[in-house]
Amino acid sequence: MKPSPAGRLGAGRRFAFALFGAAALLVLAATGPAIAQTAGAKPTGTAPTSAAASGTSRYPKLGSLGPDDPLYIQHQEQLAASYTALRSGGPEPELVMYVYEPRRVVDLFSLAARLNLPYETLATLNRLDRAREFLPGETILVPSAPGLFAPEKASTDLDYLISYRDEAQGASLALEGRGGPSRFVFFRGARFNPEERALFLGLLFRFPLPAGRLTSGFGLRRSPVSGRTAMHDGIDLAAPSGTEVYAAREGRVSASGNDPVLGEYVVIDHEGGWQTVYGHLSLRNVRLNDRVESSMMIGRVGSTGLSTGPHLHFEVRSRGEARDPEPLIPKGTR
Repeated sequence: MKPSPAGRLGAGRRFAFALFGAAALLVLAATGPAIAQTAGAKPTGTAPTSAAASGTSRYPKLGSLGPDDPLYIQHQEQLAASYTALRSGGPEPELVMYVYEPRRVVDLFSLAARLNLPYETLATLNRLDRAREFLPGETILVPSAPGLFAPEKASTDLDYLISYRDEAQGASLALEGRGGPSRFVFFRGARFNPEERALFLGLLFRFPLPAGRLTSGFGLRRSPVSGRTAMHDGIDLAAPSGTEVYAAREGRVSASGNDPVLGEYVVIDHEGGWQTVYGHLSLRNVRLNDRVESSMMIGRVGSTGLSTGPHLHFEVRSRGEARDPEPLIPKGTR
């Protein structure tokens, strides 16, 4: 691989490239645009992992992310060439992988700004399904081009949303890791669409009440009615009887009726395989197949069905499976 086309390398940068370039860069797999990358570890998204422990020590390792860091300067030149190619429609430069290990806690957005990369690029490459901080010594993969990395084997709701994209518009690649190669489809230059961004930022749904108090969370709990431990597929929000209940997002009413447990209820289908459920209503204000807008009043709080007092039972489902609603609604409204 030749030195970065974005500019001449000084003596220090020539040495850094000679040390890492020929020895560390390896084309593992690619279809579509040419992709060069270093052999290394499978991206991690949750627990901190050091390069030494994960095998990513074969990646060129970024240092201070400043003018005294020759590999950082090299990365920035390669990144500038990628942005230029995206704007002009010219030939796409090779994709090169680096690794970075922060010395102190750093949040995703600050690191992305320092690297001049979209936060979506770092998030999807490192398998983050929501914004969080990186811990000291954590291994972070850093590419030389902006875009989205969609794992070929989706495991999170965000993965599934991104998987709806046309794979023909991306390039298949493999990153070598502890458990073998992990395959991705790289969509060069792509950004989150509004739905993906809302899910990642925890803003996919609005709070379904003007105000309410969380009285029971998602997960196993002792039923206040039967006293038995059972799975609670949603959250309970206490509010005065008659309080307006809002659609948490635009969609179509797929079910509306009376259930022995949920009482008067409404189910709304949303794009991307999502559903929201509203139970124990005193009044339903929508009918089957009605189109609803976000914040539209669909009913009123009640205590119908198996209930110990006025409250809204609120569920979020993804592809038919219950999800904890709390991370998916704005924090300031709970």
